[in-house]
Amino acid sequence: MNTHSFSEYALGRLRAAKAAMQERPDTHEIIEAKDTVLARYQPAFQPGAIETIDEEILRSFLYLENNRHWSGLNRQVNRVCADMTATRAALGRLVDETCAVEDRMQPVTDIKGMGKGIITAILHVAYPDKYGVWNNTSNDGLIELGLLPKVERGASFGHRYAAVNEVLRQLANALDVDLWTLDAVWWFLHSPEKEEATEMETEVPFTSIAATSTNKTTRFALERHLHDYMFYNWETLDLAQEWNIFVRDGEPEAGYEFTTPIGRIDLLARHKSERRWLVIELKREKSSDAVVGQVLRYMGWVSKHLCDDGDTVEGLVVATEGDPQLHYALEVVPAVSFKSYEVEFRLKDGPSFAEFAKP
Repeated sequence: MNTHSFSEYALGRLRAAKAAMQERPDTHEIIEAKDTVLARYQPAFQPGAIETIDEEILRSFLYLENNRHWSGLNRQVNRVCADMTATRAALGRLVDETCAVEDRMQPVTDIKGMGKGIITAILHVAYPDKYGVWNNTSNDGLIELGLLPKVERGASFGHRYAAVNEVLRQLANALDVDLWTLDAVWWFLHSPEKEEATEMETEVPFTSIAATSTNKTTRFALERHLHDYMFYNWETLDLAQEWNIFVRDGEPEAGYEFTTPIGRIDLLARHKSERRWLVIELKREKSSDAVVGQVLRYMGWVSKHLCDDGDTVEGLVVATEGDPQLHYALEVVPAVSFKSYEVEFRLKDGPSFAEFAKP
């Protein structure tokens, strides 16, 4: 893709984001942290050094207070460092510039917990002028602006990243910024109004929590927390008997907030033994009509863009409780089912003072 093929709309949005970013004093701290971060970690990420990298150095890099740029990488720190012998060998292959980047990703994507955000952040710090960061934020921005490159279905993570990186490099050139700064620009892509609307959509008023509570049971009214709970505790759910959260090469969390050009799927799963996909959507504060329409829209997208011949797609709506509108709608849409949830919260009497005072 040549820079002249970027639409004026896309470049205009990114230039506006760049301008908005430059007005924020906290952003200057992120940009100015580049030299400090590179001085600390770049030597450790070079060929000949990364093969023997100290576990504590790698662990520290995955925390925002040290990398100064990327939050959430630390969620996978224990999995990434579980087998340091394998991790060191895979990272050595990752930074080996004698091979094309698309041909040296496979060992590192085999390491549990190593997703595109961690892999490309390490690659970027090792070679800041050659490799951009491909994470959920930049991926969402590329999709929104119509800049995510098209690759063949089933292409390896390495080939997908090589195509994305070419776009990132040319965007950085078009915006006259380095790749570190471009990664910060993606955070400012959305207008304040859009961010506010997103926050309002996911926020649940305190009165809603109180309204669903009893003296015996407190329902988990904050669906955002349920969303995270379902993902991180998937193996404890009944759904896990038949379904796995969708993963793909280089993206172990692909099924969590799976991004499409028409919105984010809360959770995307695949059947363990059959050719079936499952779109899971939390009702949140949306109307029943809206959530059913949303599920059907996502099912249509999955059917067109992810399914192979013979695959089928189902939907699942999860909410604290159903309502007549929802159940009437699902009555004529057999491919979409409904599950309610309940989380117990109980207070137990603690030991008495006399019990505490026992010698």
